[in-house]
Amino acid sequence: MCALQHVDSPERGVILLDKSLRVTYANQRVCEILGTAIDRLIGEGLPEVVDHRSLDEDEVLEEVLDSPLGKDAVLHRYSSPVYSRDGWIAGRVEIYSDITARRRLEQDILDRNLELAELNSRLEEAQEQLIQSERLRALGEMAAGIAHDINNVLGIILGNVQLARRKLDEDSPAMKSIQGIELAARDAAETVRRLREIGKPVDTSRYAPVDLGEIVRDVVDATIAAWKESRSVGAAQVTVETTLEPDCVVWGNSVEFREALANILLNAAQAVESRGKIEVSTSRDAEYAYLTVSDTGIGMSEETKKRLLDPFFTTRGAEGTGLGMSMVDAIAIRHGGKVVVTSEEGKGASVALRIPVLRARE
Repeated sequence: MCALQHVDSPERGVILLDKSLRVTYANQRVCEILGTAIDRLIGEGLPEVVDHRSLDEDEVLEEVLDSPLGKDAVLHRYSSPVYSRDGWIAGRVEIYSDITARRRLEQDILDRNLELAELNSRLEEAQEQLIQSERLRALGEMAAGIAHDINNVLGIILGNVQLARRKLDEDSPAMKSIQGIELAARDAAETVRRLREIGKPVDTSRYAPVDLGEIVRDVVDATIAAWKESRSVGAAQVTVETTLEPDCVVWGNSVEFREALANILLNAAQAVESRGKIEVSTSRDAEYAYLTVSDTGIGMSEETKKRLLDPFFTTRGAEGTGLGMSMVDAIAIRHGGKVVVTSEEGKGASVALRIPVLRARE
């Protein structure tokens, strides 16, 4: 211990203890760190601020402590046994460092990193939305170029169908075929209309506060009624449950939200086997409101999830146009939101519209 009697450091506080854990030496720096005086340390035990638990004789301790000098001050304590030449424990040496500044710097770095991560996430999301918007805009321009010609053809078809219906009796064997042609032509006209909506500039003139709970009630009631009248037995037997959180109010077009939910519900019904279940819910946090449709259906592969929102992508072959979910995505983008998809093959799927709440927009 004699060799340690003159240990000193302008940076670190040093205390030497004998075998009875009484202070035999303390430098000026440790007094500054602990907020005490040398004559109060020499011959005494360690101050209560650091002597909060008993140590084994040969234990080496390294810990972080609150400093007595301030609410946010932090100390680093290193305590180790000191051995004599013959190997016996002669006492202990305690070294204290004020690491308050380092801890504050570490916390500042951590806070900055979290802030940068959040900004990076928002940037990636904005870039993703920009890419999607540009893609939709390009497709919209392409659609506008051909929609006029297609509508002219459909107009001719519908005109001749209506003329044919006038010339036929209602009980004519050909009437059913004529009606089928008319229905197909009108469906094609609706497909063209939806195609032209892709990439359409945002028109906020008809925007108003929209309660997503009301959207769910309207669409679900109408959908269930339609399913009951449907020839599709599987769809008619699907159970739809709703869980609606209050105050899920957004700024937008209620017609577009109803169209989006109807499309998501239709996809869910097609994915659910007979007697499956669909849950429609609304929820919110400080920034966003969520309209979520979850089902117990067949789920989606990773490839399907990646391409789900792409225009013209469909898993239904000739039966699907591939425009439903791309329209949902376009509606979400027009309202400053996003479509969030989670799914796993064989374990159902969840599709959520995430839209800024009205308060966030104000």
